[in-house]
Amino acid sequence: MTARVVSGVPDARSALYAQLPGADFRHASRVQTVRGGRTALQAYRDLAAAVPGWFDGLMTMRNRGMRLLGMKDLGALRAVSSAGVPRPGERIGIFTLQALCDAAIVLEDDDRHLRVQLAVQWHGEDMLEVATVVHVHNAFGRLYMQPVAPIHRLIVPHLLQRQVRAYI
Repeated sequence: MTARVVSGVPDARSALYAQLPGADFRHASRVQTVRGGRTALQAYRDLAAAVPGWFDGLMTMRNRGMRLLGMKDLGALRAVSSAGVPRPGERIGIFTLQALCDAAIVLEDDDRHLRVQLAVQWHGEDMLEVATVVHVHNAFGRLYMQPVAPIHRLIVPHLLQRQVRAYI
């Protein structure tokens, strides 16, 4: 199976569709891949486990800088436990779980500068989508998103391509 990732904005099928009005950043990437009985939670765990070391290096730099500014240290994106099923309100990696069902997981981080929502969702048996919506709270959030947005548009399709290769 060839990994052909399609990127755009979340559409009406997205678990984040209702969050689109007023959003400052909207992005969705989807790819046809083998589901193999995986839930959205397992797909998220698989994506987190596939994060390249260079990206976690960027997260480390981000966390150091943000601590100096009195913001949250999110930790590493790969730091997602593979044990158990989390409940809404619990941390799962760098995010807080908002909603979970077999087909979709919705995660969020809300800080003084912005609110990020991420959904990993199965559309049917073979289409995996990662959607992100960001609402910026202030000028610092707008400045923060300047380097983050292009990196996000690169890393998400890369992680989805790795998913396809892992489940051929």
